[in-house]
Amino acid sequence: MSDSRHALAVAVDGSPQALKALHTAADLARATGRELVLIYVYPHTSTSTVGAELDDEEFLTDHRDRSARAVFDAAIAQLGSDWSDPKKILLWGNPAEEIIEFMRQNPGVHLVMGRRGLSRIKSLLLGSVSDKVLRHGTGLVTLV
Repeated sequence: MSDSRHALAVAVDGSPQALKALHTAADLARATGRELVLIYVYPHTSTSTVGAELDDEEFLTDHRDRSARAVFDAAIAQLGSDWSDPKKILLWGNPAEEIIEFMRQNPGVHLVMGRRGLSRIKSLLLGSVSDKVLRHGTGLVTLV
């Protein structure tokens, strides 16, 4: 990133919670004069189940790129004309780990993300991306 001290990053995945976070991030970026950065993590790990194509790198790359394009296009459409070309960052792997690493590599970034609202039991059993990022992220995190 050009100057991460001034970046306001928002994690997007197409969910309603991420769209709420997107609008909050856009408002914060506008109010503070920060660059708005969209982050999408293609959720692929060695234990992911995509079917027989799991080891087909060309299939995975194509699927990742199509998924990212759809998520970014939907986010930009939600933002309207004020944000026609925000910076887009595509990461690949475990969403919590990738976002935490992004924050580590970009000190000073302010991350905004939605919270899925898992029940306390599901959150304890499954873990939540937002909980992990909040606990282990190295910068300012705003949960929406």
